Amino acid sequence: MKKVILIDGNNLLFRSFYATAYSGSILRNSKGFPTNALYGFINMLNKIINEEKPSYMMIAFDKGKTFRHEKYDGYKDGRRETPLELKQQFPVAKEIARTMGIKCFEIDNYEADDIIGTFAKEVDIDDDFIGTIVSSDKDLLQLISKDVEVKLLKTNDYIRMNKQTFYETYGLSPEKMVDLKALMGDASDNIPGVKGIGEKTALNLLHEYGTLDGIYENLDKIRNSIKEKLINDKEKAYFSYELATIYKEVPIDTNLENIKYEGITNKYIPLLEEYEFYSIIKKLDKKEEPKKEQSL
Repeated sequence: MKKVILIDGNNLLFRSFYATAYSGSILRNSKGFPTNALYGFINMLNKIINEEKPSYMMIAFDKGKTFRHEKYDGYKDGRRETPLELKQQFPVAKEIARTMGIKCFEIDNYEADDIIGTFAKEVDIDDDFIGTIVSSDKDLLQLISKDVEVKLLKTNDYIRMNKQTFYETYGLSPEKMVDLKALMGDASDNIPGVKGIGEKTALNLLHEYGTLDGIYENLDKIRNSIKEKLINDKEKAYFSYELATIYKEVPIDTNLENIKYEGITNKYIPLLEEYEFYSIIKKLDKKEEPKKEQSL
């Protein structure tokens, strides 16, 4: 089987940035350019490559507002603004990833999750491929299938989530992650859900009635306090379901052969030198010869 790695680029960069920024320390090179997110990003990519040994690999990034913002002005409201020092590192991160031989994707009106979902669908269709999604974002758990798993990043480790481990954790099949968020909402994305229903109650309802539709088809069997909340916020529940669903038809080229991973290019080390990542250079396998630059 050919292994495909699908990476949530925004997630990795944010994690890398705040790993040091929370302590008030932002690494900079001698020119004063912030490099802390880049340093962590490169190390995480190298770790992923070493651990997963992918045959195919891509990174997806967000690109501004999306169709969800058009549907809901409040989508992702409440998030603090991305620090300037982090914004400055995004273009460089993409450049470095390309010199590492990794294709990067971003597209107007869609999130990184939708791009990953579209590639994951391609993996599901083609029996020659299996896929691993790398992120700490639980939204992506809805994409788990017989051929696609999620390497769910934690502070110092990760959990490998497949259909079995997802069921052991939630008592549901992975696609029901959308139903769960429709009920309990998601504060990080400002998805409303049903007011007063948290994860425990939402899970109990889904264990009993299967889906969001199943819950609303059986309102007469649900105790009055919860029933009232469900009735009052029915419109919000279904709207939240729509917002939480990852779109899998992003208009991009999903030919998996185009994301074949062939190793670092000859522009990788010069770029590391430019940003003064000498410790990363030292870790490089001396036997590994960078490949000639290809069109990326």
